[in-house]
Amino acid sequence: MGLTTCEIIWLRWLLTNISVYLKDPLSLHCDNENAIHIARNYDFHVRTKHIDTYCRFTHHHLQLGIIYLRFVPLALQIAYMFTKPHSILCFHFFI
Repeated sequence: MGLTTCEIIWLRWLLTNISVYLKDPLSLHCDNENAIHIARNYDFHVRTKHIDTYCRFTHHHLQLGIIYLRFVPLALQIAYMFTKPHSILCFHFFI
């Protein structure tokens, strides 16, 4: 999530430089509810010390209103269509 947050910040900067201003936060889709919970609430436990930097960065930009974290199950993500083999029904669902 931290690297994707960096990409979102860069895209917002690029759009601002070409005079396209975004009022609303950009939606960051994630299939991990625990990662969303940690980034939103910033409750660190002993087991999450190794992700402190990424979560602090994501949490900071979440509080600034640059991003919005949204849970989307893996099977419903568009990128999932390009990375996994699917049945015909699943393929038609994505189309």
